[in-house]
Parts: sequence; C-alpha cells; structure tokens
Amino acid sequence: MNDHAAWVDTLHSSADGVYRVILNRPAKKNAFTPTMYREVKQAVLAAGNDPLIDVIIVEGTDGIFSSGGDLKTLLDILDLPPDQRLNAFVAAFNETMPFQAMADCPKPIIAKVDGLCLAGGLILAALADATIASTRAEFGVPEGRVGVVDAFCPVLLPASIGLSRARYMMTSGVRIDAATALAWGLVLKVVPLAELEATVQETVAEFKRVSPDSRRLYKRAANRLLPRVNPTVVLDAALTENGREGLAAFRDKRQPQWVPSGDL
Repeated sequence: MNDHAAWVDTLHSSADGVYRVILNRPAKKNAFTPTMYREVKQAVLAAGNDPLIDVIIVEGTDGIFSSGGDLKTLLDILDLPPDQRLNAFVAAFNETMPFQAMADCPKPIIAKVDGLCLAGGLILAALADATIASTRAEFGVPEGRVGVVDAFCPVLLPASIGLSRARYMMTSGVRIDAATALAWGLVLKVVPLAELEATVQETVAEFKRVSPDSRRLYKRAANRLLPRVNPTVVLDAALTENGREGLAAFRDKRQPQWVPSGDL
C-alpha cells in the first residue's frame, strides 16, 4: 500500500504491523481537498483489510494536523449552474470522505495531533480510537465563521464532550487548547511534543496486547450507535444568504456582514 503510485496529498508507510498516513499539504495548513479525503479513505479501507496491519496512525506535519476542508472546492461548486451543484458536491465530498470508513474499520486508529486540528481534522480526531495530542495542539469548529456548517460535528461531538460543550464549540467557533480538550474528553493523552511519538508507540503497544477479534467486535458494537451522516447539509448552508456572504468574505479576506436569519 505504501508504494501506491497515486498518492498526491498524503504520505504512507507501513512497518511492524502499523500503517501510517501523513496529511501532507503543509503550505495549505493540511486543508482537506477531495483528493486528500479520498486518499485517507482508501488507506483506511486497505489497511483495515490487510491481515498484516494491526494499527493505523493518522498524523499531520510539524505544527499542523489539519485546518479542515479546503474551501476553494466549495467555492468552485457554488460557481457552477444550479442544476450541476448537487452532483458536483456529492462527487467531491460524499464519495470521498473517510469518516464512515474510519468508524467501520476493524483496526484501531490513532490520531497523532500536533498544532491546528480544526473542522474536518477535528472530526478525524474525534472518530479515532485514541487521539494523542501535543501540548501545542488546538481544536475548533470554525465553519460558522464563514457561514457554513459541518455535517459530522452535531453527531459526534455531543457524545465525545457533552451536549453543552459541543453546542458552545459549534456556535462560537472558538478554539480550545490541548489541556481543555483532555479535560473535556476529546483527546486521550496530552504530552510535550518531544514525547508525542513515544506516547503514540506506547498506545500502539497497548492495542497490540488485545486480541484483534476482540478489538474488532468491541469497535463494531460501539460504533453501531453512530448515525449515518449526509454531508449535503454543508451545501445547503453554503447556499443561504449568510453562507454566500461568509464564503465571499473568506475569499476576499474581509469580515463577513451577517444578516438576521428568518428560519427558526
């Protein structure tokens, strides 16, 4: 799998029963393109079915896990004729996102988080079976500040950190630091950056001490409680007046001017 000729936005390696995926667009703060989403999904599916793989690790680059989805793709879709938008959105996002594959994966997944972990990056960390963060990690749901929403946060975050905290993060867009994420239950461990890889390896060893069948059955039973998510709510939000304004403001590098919502 690590010799896959088609990897574009990610790096891959495998050794000693561990498959590692590195999100690799540091110049763009590891923002998820449809290609990056698809590559993570393909890796999770392939590693999940490889009998030689015990554990999957997903990580970012130095100081950046992921800043979330690359909004350029969404802006390009909004520029299409109305009758083409839905099909383009489904092709770009519904069919590429790795989150359901992560939930269904029989192997434990570790998110190794250093620095920014926002939006889609936060969802990936929330879905991992163990998220290990450096002390300089930051977590947030910033979509509302550009007038859009995340389809997965309302489903995953309340179960992870509690309903009140999830609502606060989603409706304020504020970032929380690693210590707060640990206290709220979003991450499993927080360590200094110099100890991050060693702590990840300790967690790998913990997983390997458990029967692969036990891990698979526990994970399948627990994740069966997660509802299926339709990502097209993102497109619905982007097509509102505030969605268009927020994305235009993001593109123009200015503050958005919100209008009152008439929908209760």
